[in-house]
Amino acid sequence: MNIIKQARKSLHILSINKQSSVLLTKPNLYLSPIQKLSDSTDHEIKLEIKHSRVAPHVYRCSVNDPLKHDLNNVSKFYRLDQTDLNVIDPFQECLNKEQYAECKAFGETCLMIRQPGIEIINYLKKIDLSLPAYRFILYGTQNGTGKRSTLLHLLHYCQKDNWLIFHVPNCSAVLRRAKESQPSSYKDGRLDTPIDAALFLKRFSIQNMKLLKELDLKTTKKYNWSSRESTAEGTPILELIDYANSRIKYSSDICGAIVREIKLQSENNKYKVFVAIEQINSYFGPTRHKRPDKSEINVDDITIVRNFKKLLKNDWKNAVIVGTIGSSGVIIPAPNRRTKFYDVTIQIANRRRVETTLDYEGPLTPAHLLKKEGFYYLEPFVPVEIPAYSVLEISNHYEYYRDRNWLQNEEALTDIGKEELKFLSGKNPREFMRVCQTI
Repeated sequence: MNIIKQARKSLHILSINKQSSVLLTKPNLYLSPIQKLSDSTDHEIKLEIKHSRVAPHVYRCSVNDPLKHDLNNVSKFYRLDQTDLNVIDPFQECLNKEQYAECKAFGETCLMIRQPGIEIINYLKKIDLSLPAYRFILYGTQNGTGKRSTLLHLLHYCQKDNWLIFHVPNCSAVLRRAKESQPSSYKDGRLDTPIDAALFLKRFSIQNMKLLKELDLKTTKKYNWSSRESTAEGTPILELIDYANSRIKYSSDICGAIVREIKLQSENNKYKVFVAIEQINSYFGPTRHKRPDKSEINVDDITIVRNFKKLLKNDWKNAVIVGTIGSSGVIIPAPNRRTKFYDVTIQIANRRRVETTLDYEGPLTPAHLLKKEGFYYLEPFVPVEIPAYSVLEISNHYEYYRDRNWLQNEEALTDIGKEELKFLSGKNPREFMRVCQTI
C-alpha cells in the first residue's frame, strides 16, 4: 500500500510540472504593444544574424580564376589576388583614385564580372591568331559605366593565360602635359618624353618579367642611340630595358625598338601579344604641346605616341588589341588668353563675359570620338558597348557595400533606401559609388 501511495504522489507531481511548463510556453496576453514589438524585433534580429552567417554571399563568385569565368558568373564580384594585382597594376593606374580608396578601406580588390568582358574572353579563347591582329573598342553611351574595370578583368585573364602584355593607361596624359619633354636626338622636329617612356618600360618589365625570362627574346639588329652609344645585335630585351633605366635620355627611342622587336618576332608563333590602351581616341586629335615658335606639335611628332600607334595596325599576327574611348580622351586646345572669356563674333560694344569649357560634351559613340581619321585607321574593329548596370548588377553592388558595412545610414539598409540609391545613381556604376560614399 505504501508503494502505491508513493507512486500516486509522484504521478501527481509530474502532472503539476507538466502543466507549469505548458503555462510557461504560452504567450503572455497582458504584454503592452511596445513590449510585443521589442520581443518580435529581437527575435527577427537573431534570425537575421543566424541567416547571414549560414547563407552564402550570392553576389560573390566562388571562382576567382579568370580562366574559368563564363556567363554563369556574370554580375558577380570576384576577388583579385594581391600578388597578381602587383604584377598587372604595379603603379595603381588601371582604376581611378576613388576605387583604390574603397579597395584600401575594404581590405580587398574585387571586380564585377560584366557581360562584355566575358564576351571578349570567349573571343580570345576561340580566335585564330594566325590571322591579322584583332581589334576591339570598348565604349559607353555615358561616362562611368566600367570600361577601365572591364579592361582590368581582361588584363588579369591574359596575365594568367601567359600573354605578353602591352598596357598604356591614360595615354592622353602625355599629350596634355608630359612629365618632361626634350627635342628628339634621332630626328629633328620630334619631341621625346623620356620620363613617360621610362615609366612604360618599367611597367612592361614588371608585367612580363616571367614570360620574358622564359622566351629570352633578343634584338635582331644593332641600334645606334648616338655617335658613341649603341646596342649590339643579340642583346636580350631585359638588358635593353635596364639600359633605358640607366640612360633615360634614350628611353623614347628604346620604346620604338622594343615595339619593332615584339612585332617582328611575333611571326614565329612563340607568344601571344595583348595590347591594352586607354583613351585611344586621343591619338587622333590635337595636343597641348607647343614649339618654341608657339606652333602646335602634332600627335605623330611625339616619339612615344608614334611608336604606340604602330601597335594599333593589323600588319602583324598573334596579337589582340583592346582600346577604350571616352570623353576624357578628347583634347580641346586651350583658348587664346585674351579672347577666352569673350565671344569674338560679337561687336566689342556688345560683348559679355561668358564661360568657356575644355570638356567634351558631344556623343560618346566611336564615330564621334574617333572621328574620320581614327575610324579609318582602326577599321576593321569590333565595337563593344559597356552598358549601365542591370537590375541584378546594381543589386549585387548594393549587397557588397552592405556586407562591407559601407552604408552607415540605417535608412539606406531598408528596401525604400535601396530603391532611392538606385534612382539617384541612374544605375551608373560610378555615380552609384559616389552616392554611397556619402551615406
